[in-house]
Amino acid sequence: MISITIKSLQVDNDHYRAVVHYKVQDHFGLDSDDILKTKFSQFHFFRIWFVLQRYNQFGFKPFMTNMEATVEITGGRNESNK
Repeated sequence: MISITIKSLQVDNDHYRAVVHYKVQDHFGLDSDDILKTKFSQFHFFRIWFVLQRYNQFGFKPFMTNMEATVEITGGRNESNK
């Protein structure tokens, strides 16, 4: 999931100022197609992780990564011409 929100935007003549909020969420789990690929199956760690996720008596969840940032962007219309 990716969410980009413009919190504020000001334009005065040739200058602008924007506040932008970024929110990203990712998960890393292994499914059957993943574990069949050499990239994952060659490492013992990934094979163990696959079993921990899939075996019904364990059922560990995939890793979740959440990232958020709010940044201010400022500039002018003719800055690239300087």
